[in-house]
Amino acid sequence: MASPIDHRPPTDIRTVRRAGAIGNFIEYFDNALYGFFAVTIAQLFFPEVDPVVGLLSTFALFGVSFVVRPLGAIVFGHIGDRWGRKTVLISSILMMSLATAVIGMLPTYSTVGILAPVLLLLCRLLQGFSTGGESTTAFVLVVEHSPVASRARNTAPLVSSTIGASAAASLIAMIISSLVSTEVLNAWMWRVPFILAIPLGIVGLILRMKVDDADVYKAAAEVSSVIRSDEKNHRSPLVQAFRVAKVKMLVLFLWVAFKATIGYITVAYMATNLMHFEGHSKTSAFAIIVIALGIACAAMFPIGRLADRISRKHFAMILAAGILVWSYPTFVMAGHGFVVATIGLTIFATLQFSTMITGGLAVVELFPVDIRASASALPYALAFTIFGGTAPLVATWLASEFSPTAPAFYVMICAIGGFFVGWLGLPNASEMAVLSEDDGIELDMTEREVAEAEPTR
Repeated sequence: MASPIDHRPPTDIRTVRRAGAIGNFIEYFDNALYGFFAVTIAQLFFPEVDPVVGLLSTFALFGVSFVVRPLGAIVFGHIGDRWGRKTVLISSILMMSLATAVIGMLPTYSTVGILAPVLLLLCRLLQGFSTGGESTTAFVLVVEHSPVASRARNTAPLVSSTIGASAAASLIAMIISSLVSTEVLNAWMWRVPFILAIPLGIVGLILRMKVDDADVYKAAAEVSSVIRSDEKNHRSPLVQAFRVAKVKMLVLFLWVAFKATIGYITVAYMATNLMHFEGHSKTSAFAIIVIALGIACAAMFPIGRLADRISRKHFAMILAAGILVWSYPTFVMAGHGFVVATIGLTIFATLQFSTMITGGLAVVELFPVDIRASASALPYALAFTIFGGTAPLVATWLASEFSPTAPAFYVMICAIGGFFVGWLGLPNASEMAVLSEDDGIELDMTEREVAEAEPTR
């Protein structure tokens, strides 16, 4: 275990951001691919059922993979608090990359029958397990390395990597659907994007081998090791988290439930909405998504700087209110041509992905350092399991049973909840985030936390 008196130079924040971002990229790249190729996957793995039922089955399988996220969160959260954030990030990216690549190599229903969806399910479960540790630990690593004055702007590249992953997946899907026939796509071309996880995983592993845990974690880990040696029945980080931070864990759960719902409607359902319910061609639907996500990706950097200048509460409340107001127009505009649909989705995606900045800050600012990985990972994973994993299924059902705009009301209900969570639950960090450049002050909370890194007891 690293010691707080280890005088090696700190890892450069740019290296830390890249190491954190690559795992987010792979996670969202795969989930977006699964959503964009949902129609193809339904035909290949559920060919014996009605097309709508097959689509619902495909999204149900998408949701089932989230069931093991809490288990992964428990395991990787414990590892992150006991043996370091770096250990978690190396393990999770290896597992995630392997599972994603194997999806691209699976036999289909026509070859092995019912075994095909079973194997697909196993791969999705493995992905879900690894994501349980990946989702929060990357944010924890980056934010712990960051002074408070620049936490949001250092979190923004991680969010941009998730948007870039979704945009890249959409662009690949658009190119493939434009250049090859349906027969070629179903025969083998759909596999290629999933197999790209192999080189991506290698790059991610190299980047993550170069980073080190933050000094604030090292200091707390050193004290925790002394406590564990002195106390025979010292509690595990997760048990301790439920003892001292259960209300804050509930706050994080509720905020992530909000952002997970709208996030997976954006990246895993919207392509289906545009093609299946609004009549856009594959090329048009993917182009709309690529443009919207590309603009949202670029917008995260100035938005991250803005988030460092205002209260965390106010930032979260503004985002929730914006999503509440803009949800219905987004779904209405989706049925009114290429340009109008693109404008609607661009604004929605920018607001939606900005909620990830708030979530990334909350996983650190809500919890003490020695229980941070465990306390954040479990509620984060549970929220994605219950709300994120089911969002495409719920949206598909609402659109098929009522109208293409019906999912907007589901989003609006979640946005109302998000507004009150931001107002009443999230920490008000304006005194940390709003600094006077004229005074030349740069508050470095990392150093303060190192000095005060006395774990909870």
